[in-house]
Amino acid sequence: MALMNGDRYRESLKDGRQVFINGERVDDVTTHPAIKPMVDTMARLYDLQHDERYKDVFGFVDEEGELCSRVYKSPDTIDDLRNRREMTAAILNEVSPVIDRFGDETVTPLFVMKDRKELLDQYDVRYYKNAMNWLKKLQKKNWFLTSGNTDPKGDRSKQPYQQDDLDMYTRVVEEREDGIVIRGAKFETGACYAHAAFVKPTVGAWVPQNADYAVAFIVPLNAPNLRHICRAPHYESPNGFDKPLSSRFDEIDTLIVFDDVLIPWENVIFSRKPELAALIRQDLHNWASQGFLNRAYAKADTLVGTALLVTQHTGLSDVPAIREKVSKLMGYREAIRAFISASEAEHQISASGMVMPNLSIQNAGRVYASSNFFDMVQILRDLIGGTAVMQPDEAMLNSPATSADVKKYFRIGNVSAEERLRALNLANELTASSFAGRMCAYAMFAESPPMVQAMSLYNSYDRKGSLERAARLAGLSVQN
Repeated sequence: MALMNGDRYRESLKDGRQVFINGERVDDVTTHPAIKPMVDTMARLYDLQHDERYKDVFGFVDEEGELCSRVYKSPDTIDDLRNRREMTAAILNEVSPVIDRFGDETVTPLFVMKDRKELLDQYDVRYYKNAMNWLKKLQKKNWFLTSGNTDPKGDRSKQPYQQDDLDMYTRVVEEREDGIVIRGAKFETGACYAHAAFVKPTVGAWVPQNADYAVAFIVPLNAPNLRHICRAPHYESPNGFDKPLSSRFDEIDTLIVFDDVLIPWENVIFSRKPELAALIRQDLHNWASQGFLNRAYAKADTLVGTALLVTQHTGLSDVPAIREKVSKLMGYREAIRAFISASEAEHQISASGMVMPNLSIQNAGRVYASSNFFDMVQILRDLIGGTAVMQPDEAMLNSPATSADVKKYFRIGNVSAEERLRALNLANELTASSFAGRMCAYAMFAESPPMVQAMSLYNSYDRKGSLERAARLAGLSVQN
């Protein structure tokens, strides 16, 4: 079977899914003005798979001789791990440097399930089998798999089982012969134009009373009784001049509502297993952070390029104080690149023999990238000043009544008003728009908040060596 192309992807979304945006039911997500731009962006990604330059990056031939998607190939060798980086970089370079959800990161929990066969088999031998069947299905069907990470949570001072409304966390309400019945909701990016979602258990105290919430499964996103409640889009009109990012790359975030959705047993990764959830939940990021860092690098590079562009236009690019600010953006980008390279070079071998990035280095990189992103945006905001929130729109540039004034006062030397406005509009989208606000929030909270990222670093760090060095200097012995 050939890999999916853009046209086939569009057709695959006409599947009866229940999507709501701006208070109305969407008849066709491929044509709705708020969703179509991202459908078209994903279609470009699918078409990229057929570009001769990237044929080996996106495709591989499986043991049955069938061409499959590398997006969903487990990293069994160091070349596989490198290929995942190259694949993500190709998408960010060729399609968009500011998109976050396109399947490469959201499949990685299935790699963890492949790695933890022995643990899964202790609870139910179907769990590992189900995960591997889905991995194979994704490779062959070339679907867009997103995830379901975050519950509404309700009163956060209470455990899931203590909520006034028990649906504030996604839960199992019934186990039947044909599957489990799910009620609740999850927030997720891109769900309304994806094919399926890997729904993860909520991070919480895995006490026996929370057993109903200790569930993981994969669900087709057109499943009966499943609804997509989409947030409002970040732009008023799809104008690529005024809104160069949000008009094309506004990844619609969705509340996926499970209104007693039946999940057949073959789609269940585990159900009502709090001990298993506690043992495996943190591992779900073991390969995911590689994709996160690649995205962070692309965004950092975009911030650098925009800073260079606007300071070049204003004639300030040779001023030492300006160069110092730009160099901080450059240092941020290069540090992320170093984390990516080092985690790959110092890769580890997992329990089942798969290759994964060095977890300590990778987790440190994730903490660094996410916790410093807002400060980098602030540097760009400082460099561009207030003009980026005061510029006229394209209509003013072209109107006979206003064009002369706009072209006179927004021109700088050989830089025309149109050129300058294009640069300022990009800077505005990165620093002062609702799109920029969402981008900052996503960088900090995607999949897990900073505290959880920090705990992942703490747990993956080899503390023994550092402790022994300090103890030796202090003349102490290390206690186990």
